[in-house]
Amino acid sequence: MTSYNTIGIIYNSLSEPASTLSRKIIDNFSNDKTFWSANEIDILNQKDKINQSDLIIAVGGDGTILRVAHLVADHNIPILGINMGRVGFMSEIEESDAIKALPWYFEGNARIEKRYMLEAVSLRTNEVFAISLNDIAVARGNLIRVAEIATYIDGVHLATYRCDGIIVSTATGSTGYNLALGGPVLDPLSKDFILKPIASHMSQFGGVVLSSSSRIKIEIISDQQINFSSDGFIDKQLKKSDQIEIYQSKKYISFLRKKQSSEFWGDITRKLGIRKGI
Repeated sequence: MTSYNTIGIIYNSLSEPASTLSRKIIDNFSNDKTFWSANEIDILNQKDKINQSDLIIAVGGDGTILRVAHLVADHNIPILGINMGRVGFMSEIEESDAIKALPWYFEGNARIEKRYMLEAVSLRTNEVFAISLNDIAVARGNLIRVAEIATYIDGVHLATYRCDGIIVSTATGSTGYNLALGGPVLDPLSKDFILKPIASHMSQFGGVVLSSSSRIKIEIISDQQINFSSDGFIDKQLKKSDQIEIYQSKKYISFLRKKQSSEFWGDITRKLGIRKGI
């Protein structure tokens, strides 16, 4: 059992309650532990603090956790999420329970849950565009005009979609945009991932679930500019003939968990309002 003694807190810069809770955590536990805190913007100029930490607490919603995940992906430091948002699929603790619950996690009682990531590379420049814990979207910009996007799986042409875009989701991201599009929810520990078109026109082919070894190639056929987005906050521009390859990254994110992984299914249906109860 490994306890956590040097702990970083990264909180949502737009949430005063998140900032207040961060200070409260430090006030309650700084006699036994070493803490630092910063919001998700300021930490970009203080990244050296991250590698000095045993644990990072993310205080905010899922968006905050996604930003923290990108910061720790190279360091193999676990994340403990405190939910200040509405749903908090990735969070572990609710705001109201945080002070009471934290000591159990600090003493190393929690299990480590690995969540797998995606990586996207430009085949024109060999530049790694982004990694993603949640999803990668390739979609039309401001023009009210369908995009034409060709997709290939392991070198085999899958479909050329006339659509608003394409989204590729991890198991973690399957509860996000993918779910809103009617896609399936994957077990959070799965290494599989999902390719799904957004508002596909003249096509009944709704998408596919792919194994961890699969590689997706996306080619822009349209003349118009196409937007590339990773986890909703890393944005780039694509143009005609650009090709992006997406595959499972060697990087992963570790979360601290108390419940067994099977509890995910009860939690998700409750958070979505499908099932009521504790």
